[in-house]
Amino acid sequence: MTLRWVSGKVVLKKESVAADPYYNNVSLLLHGDGTNGSTTIVDSSPSPKTVTAVGDAQISTAQSKFGGASIAFDGTGDYLTIPGTSFDLPGDFTIEAFFLLNNARSEDETIVGKWDDPLLRSWLLNVRASSVIFALGQSGAIDAFQPSATIASNTWYHIAVSRAGSSIKIFLNGSQIGTTYTSSYNCTSSAQDLAIGINLDADRTPLDGYIDDLRITKGVARYTSNFTPPTAPFPEVLG
Repeated sequence: MTLRWVSGKVVLKKESVAADPYYNNVSLLLHGDGTNGSTTIVDSSPSPKTVTAVGDAQISTAQSKFGGASIAFDGTGDYLTIPGTSFDLPGDFTIEAFFLLNNARSEDETIVGKWDDPLLRSWLLNVRASSVIFALGQSGAIDAFQPSATIASNTWYHIAVSRAGSSIKIFLNGSQIGTTYTSSYNCTSSAQDLAIGINLDADRTPLDGYIDDLRITKGVARYTSNFTPPTAPFPEVLG
């Protein structure tokens, strides 16, 4: 509620505030907002975590989907790390972000992952100019899914991976790409840090581009069919 002055009297005015019914399930929420050049990346989840910027990873006002800024990676060893087991995904989950590639290529560029080689366990989300790659690993075995997609340079996209039970769906700009995949892997038992913009344990091309509003939700498959991508920053309010 806010106060509004009307001809000599105070009137209460109700304003709508964006809310998220699953906010308490959010393990990570990076809006990428801040001062240009800042290396302070804020986690706006219910349990904020320390985000470490490596290389030249930083806030940039050169590109943004929301808020006038995003997180920039120049493709030469820039990335973010976050420690902890909050990103083990033993059940339902949703991983999503807005991203822009400076130069869409045929090589994998990592959006986010918690991958542990050579044990091939936990999970990883990569993109290419012609496909999206999502992998889950457990006990030395791997399920990897690579639906075709057209990803152009200098264009913002919303990417989402949503799992309900053993069913996994991958969405680009709200439309499912590929089939509905299945995997029973738990994506746990990895001591590796979460990494954004790089795969710490494999020879992959670091991300050359931008990430805005990255969110990981545990225990909830937010998207089970085609949807309209968010048109505003992800909420920080339960409701």
